[in-house]
Amino acid sequence: MVFVIEKKVKGKKYIYLEKSIRFGKKVIKLSKFLGRKEDISKSNIDDSIKDFALELNTRIIDAKIKFLQRKIDKFEYPITLEEIKKIERANLIYHEILNNLHKKDKEDLKKRFIANFVFESNAIEGNSLTLKNYQEILFEKRITKSSDLREIYDAENSYRTFSWLFNIKKELTEELIIEVHKKIIKNIDTRLGYKKIPNILLGRDLELCKPEKVKEEMGNLIRWFNQNKEKTYSLELAFKFHHKFEKIHPFADGNRRVGRMLLNYILIREGYFPIIIRKTQRQKYLKALETADNNIFLPLMRLAIERAKITYKNFFEVYYKYIKIKK
Repeated sequence: MVFVIEKKVKGKKYIYLEKSIRFGKKVIKLSKFLGRKEDISKSNIDDSIKDFALELNTRIIDAKIKFLQRKIDKFEYPITLEEIKKIERANLIYHEILNNLHKKDKEDLKKRFIANFVFESNAIEGNSLTLKNYQEILFEKRITKSSDLREIYDAENSYRTFSWLFNIKKELTEELIIEVHKKIIKNIDTRLGYKKIPNILLGRDLELCKPEKVKEEMGNLIRWFNQNKEKTYSLELAFKFHHKFEKIHPFADGNRRVGRMLLNYILIREGYFPIIIRKTQRQKYLKALETADNNIFLPLMRLAIERAKITYKNFFEVYYKYIKIKK
């Protein structure tokens, strides 16, 4: 919301417009000088507020970019300032959409997004249910007789878990990650907590973390996250966390499903829109993770930018022209 501020200087009253923007823990104030109070009518102020509102998006993005440049030493290519501007512009509109949608419409948007995310994420791991099956299972409580029971639990658990993550405001901890895993494998697998025997990724030449080292490595991962969350761009932070988590592979089953949820949980907590990695990009996604094993992050960062842009366009942008923005 834009506020009208009156300031007194040497006995004379002046009018400013002001809006506060929060970036993490920092608050930045954007203001516009209108003139002396006696020279400004109410209609002048109303017109100025409208003009100021139109200027805000560009000024907010410019302020955010300056804030990021002061906070972050370097960005992981191809995450450049030009690409960040595009993401920040999309994210600004995303929040305008959320702030102006009716409560019921917002809930419908969230349900649609989560159902699509779960469908694509589980399909990457081989779940054969169709999007129509998900609609029937999650919203109509109807199950096709031929459906595999494990896949049904997989759909229901993942939907409930991601819906839960959307609404909580907890710090990212080992305990939270273990809770996410527990919710995802309910009625599917009884192997709770960290793995007890080694697991192997077929088709990937990578020695995963041994069971006896998982607790230590997960502690290191959480420390890395806390040390880097204030000095790494959020999209890079989320995808690099995901890669590190997958290299550890801390659970007997469900690691990548948990990992993609945590990727989005980081984005949501950092104030960004969540993203979807589609099943059609499975090989590209797995190859990007594999390449990152050798500290080459270019394919992973390209995937991050691409997925952010396409998810925004496919799931959020369409709402923008239908809402009346409150200024």
